[in-house]
Amino acid sequence: DLRKFRTYKGGSVRDLLRAMRNKKHHYHELPDDVRAALGSIPDGFIQYFTSRFPRLLLHTHGAMRVCAHERIFHSYYCQGLMGDG
Repeated sequence: DLRKFRTYKGGSVRDLLRAMRNKKHHYHELPDDVRAALGSIPDGFIQYFTSRFPRLLLHTHGAMRVCAHERIFHSYYCQGLMGDG
């Protein structure tokens, strides 16, 4: 179902994150069998993607750490990181 509307590259972090975002935003428009495969939001949905790409979310969190000092990202990072530079 992923490639029905757009092309995604499985080796691209950007495309995998885009696929997750798009499937979440359009979850209620998906066929019943696809929703069943993805699981319920949020727990089943996250489990679906982390079982296939176990390091994706941790990689993304680590890569975005360079932005931890920006106000918009404060809630995603520990307060102790603010003094790390």
